[in-house]
Amino acid sequence: MNRMEAQKCPICGAGKLKKKNGPETFEYKGESITIPDYVTYVCAECGEAIVDNSSLKESGKKLKDFRRKVDGLLTGPQIKTVRAKLGLTQEELAEIVGGGLKSLARYESGQVCQSKGMDNLLRILDAYPHTLKVIQKSGTKAEYSAKVIYIADAKAKKDYQSGDGDAGYYSDSKEAAYGL
Repeated sequence: MNRMEAQKCPICGAGKLKKKNGPETFEYKGESITIPDYVTYVCAECGEAIVDNSSLKESGKKLKDFRRKVDGLLTGPQIKTVRAKLGLTQEELAEIVGGGLKSLARYESGQVCQSKGMDNLLRILDAYPHTLKVIQKSGTKAEYSAKVIYIADAKAKKDYQSGDGDAGYYSDSKEAAYGL
């Protein structure tokens, strides 16, 4: 990237870029973080600064984890720990929670911040691993099919009750199930 120093400023076109290396402080919601050895190329004419590609890449992950911390979200390594605790691959967890494999990989690597909803789901799975069974797809079609009850069939059942013009159907608790 040293060739950048000899280039003209892409913003004003008049000045030459000069390398600047030092700490850079970033603020977010009243909190701050300092990145040491942050490399920029500054124009002497207009004062604009262009961030070095390697500084941008290295600081990007740190800044995203900083933002997550301030917002109360899990960091990339914490998400990876939750997944490992569940004994799942990235592909398996992505299938269960939705959002796709690439998104989950980017959450873990710190390239992308997860939504508050995704963060909540991951926290629930971390605190209560047995809830994985509730959202895990078993692949059997019968579990997700709707149960249709016809009025005539309902009236034929012994549990059917009618009184004062109000008809109702009451099933016993063994017949009722979540997701049917």
